[in-house]
Amino acid sequence: MTVEYTRAERFWLWALAAFGVLGVNGAFLWSLANRPDAMREALANPLAAAFVVEAMVLVFVLAWLFRKWGVSRLGWGWFVLLSFLGSLAFAIPVVLLFPRRSAEETPPPPGRR
Repeated sequence: MTVEYTRAERFWLWALAAFGVLGVNGAFLWSLANRPDAMREALANPLAAAFVVEAMVLVFVLAWLFRKWGVSRLGWGWFVLLSFLGSLAFAIPVVLLFPRRSAEETPPPPGRR
C-alpha cells in the first residue's frame, strides 16, 4: 500500500519538518549554547527526565512501526538519526515524505536483470 499526499499535505509536512528542525531543535541548541547547565538541571528534575525517557522510547517504537508498516524507503536507523538530529516533529514528516517505492520502480538487486 502506498500513500499519496496532495500538494497541500506535502507543503504542511515540510512546514512541520522545518518547524521541528528550526523551531524545536533551534530552541534546544540555543539553550545549550547560552545556558549549558540547563541540560543538567532538566535531567535532575524527575518530571523532565520522565519526558526525555518517554521521547526516547517513542523514537524507537515509531522507528519499529514505520519499518513494520513500510511507510518509507528510509530505514529505521534513518528515522532514529533524524529524530536525534532534529526532533520527532522533524523526523516524522521527513520519513513520511519518502514513501516506499512500488515494485515496478524498485531496481533489481545487483547481479539480477
